[in-house]
Amino acid sequence: MTGSSAYLDSPTLAALVGGLVVALVTLVAGLNGRPPGRVTVALTLLLQLGVLGYAVLYLVRQLRGESPVGPAWELWAYLVTVVMLPALALVWAREERTRWSTFVLSVAAFTAAVMAARAAQIWYGVGMTP
Repeated sequence: MTGSSAYLDSPTLAALVGGLVVALVTLVAGLNGRPPGRVTVALTLLLQLGVLGYAVLYLVRQLRGESPVGPAWELWAYLVTVVMLPALALVWAREERTRWSTFVLSVAAFTAAVMAARAAQIWYGVGMTP
């Protein structure tokens, strides 16, 4: 893969698009004044499973002997954060059942999507200076 979009492989596109869809749905629910409900919580749980699988994919790649072009510590800092964000947002949503928790789910989904894409950039070396 070459070029500035070289990092947009299938798993990264799934994490990016999935996170953005969850962010949009939860944002609309929050703007409509709804507290976290079945749909928003289920979508966030689905996102949680997706980003967990995404992190496991990178773990398997490294265990097979592949390595990131960028710093491995930075890659794993992003991936650990990506896995923690939806989980912590779900805990927040469970504890505080207000429309603001729905916005927290939205922000967590958006941030997880963007950080997953950044993790892929680190893996492929996109934006790295020589």
